[in-house]
Amino acid sequence: MSDQERIRDTYRAYETTGRQHLWDLRNRGFARLAADRDAAVQELLARSLPGGSARLLDVGCGDGTLIGTVMRRWPDVDATGVDLLADRIDEARRSVPDATFTVASADVLPLDPATFDVVTAITLFSSIPSADMERSAAAEIGRVLRPGGWLVWYDLRYDNPSNPEVHGLSSRRLAELFPGWAQHLRSITLAPPVARRLGLLTSTAYPILHAIPPLRSHLVGRLRCPS
Repeated sequence: MSDQERIRDTYRAYETTGRQHLWDLRNRGFARLAADRDAAVQELLARSLPGGSARLLDVGCGDGTLIGTVMRRWPDVDATGVDLLADRIDEARRSVPDATFTVASADVLPLDPATFDVVTAITLFSSIPSADMERSAAAEIGRVLRPGGWLVWYDLRYDNPSNPEVHGLSSRRLAELFPGWAQHLRSITLAPPVARRLGLLTSTAYPILHAIPPLRSHLVGRLRCPS
């Protein structure tokens, strides 16, 4: 089975087993987690997008939520999204008709070299099932980014013992995938299994627990493509 088929099978299984309830924003703890993540990513985009009609690529764009947010805040941005799952691309096209969306795999991007000012990879690499595909996806991101452009990153730094289909990526692994790229990363996100259990205590307990570094399960930041 190819890596692409493994990914498709994984997401079909998420739907059929009801695992998607884990990302329900009606859960107070998860909603706080998501809000912190989104604020961090938007702050990085604000620092990374050049003025004027910048070009942005979201790899693994899903239903286009991030691109929709970007285009509302920065209407001059020329945004493109790619995702392996055709149903998600269909939904993205309906939700954000002014953007460009394409069904494609992260390791074979049907895009011209040095085209984009910013690429986003939000919980993308943790779902890539092989080291070879990771390396190919990293190379493709480097190919389509303009020299000096930014990769905005948010992903797991720990493996998930309850989900063997995902894995963490450390800053050392990122240095292997993107050699010579400047890294600006920090840990973020209270571990989701903990956050989901906070309930009515979320507003008080979340910031206290988030201040404990080992409980932060993800890395967020940006990497700069060498000039």
